[in-house]
Amino acid sequence: MLETLKLYWLAFITSLQAKFEYRVDFILGIVTSIMMQAAGFAFLMVVLHQAPALNGWTRDEVIFLFGMAAAALGTCELLFNHIWMVPTYVVMGDLDRLLTYPVNSLAFLLVTRPELHAFGNLTTGLVLTTLSLSRLHVPWYVWLMAPLWILCGSVLYAAALTIAASLSFKFMGPNQHLLMVPHALLQSTRYPLSVYPAWVHYFLIFLVPYGTYHFLPASFVFDKGLGPWGALVAPVAAALFMWEASFAWRWGINKYESTGS
Repeated sequence: MLETLKLYWLAFITSLQAKFEYRVDFILGIVTSIMMQAAGFAFLMVVLHQAPALNGWTRDEVIFLFGMAAAALGTCELLFNHIWMVPTYVVMGDLDRLLTYPVNSLAFLLVTRPELHAFGNLTTGLVLTTLSLSRLHVPWYVWLMAPLWILCGSVLYAAALTIAASLSFKFMGPNQHLLMVPHALLQSTRYPLSVYPAWVHYFLIFLVPYGTYHFLPASFVFDKGLGPWGALVAPVAAALFMWEASFAWRWGINKYESTGS
């Protein structure tokens, strides 16, 4: 087990070092991602200027959600971004080589294409999260739990992307637009889920459980009527959703037909 983890770590570090060779791309990627986050944050400030509270959530509480979503996005882009290439690989037959490796194909795929623009999203998210928590004077344990919640958010997002990418094995074509659905859903959680219709709220808690890594913990920390379980459910949700994603991946692999067959 330890040797396998070392192999995945070596594959990730090697891929990351290769990316750092393109310094201009690195700088442009970071600047672009920060600008995109800034645009979304500016829109949020306009909304909060017109309505200082969103269904009982104050400005700093909403900024916390925004920052956590950006940090989870950046973490996933850094650690698990390769899943975006699956639709193209299916069409081109490039998965054949991966399936011959003596490793878990999904785990190895996820960690072998980090995106450097992730640092822009991650930095923006961490700054906003830190500022909001400082202004809200939260208990000490929230500072310790926040990195775990962010990691769980990145796993949840990676799992949703994996499920969407697995559909490419059945519905052939360079269908990256399928992966835009999990991305759009993640972006929607930059706002309190309680502002959405009830069915959307529950969809993002139980079916695609993005709300478990920041909305539910925040609902407990900020006294929104939720018990302590809200702060602890994220790891369980992340593990269960990744298990579902692994099942979807195996289903997709069983549907895969090499271009040479």
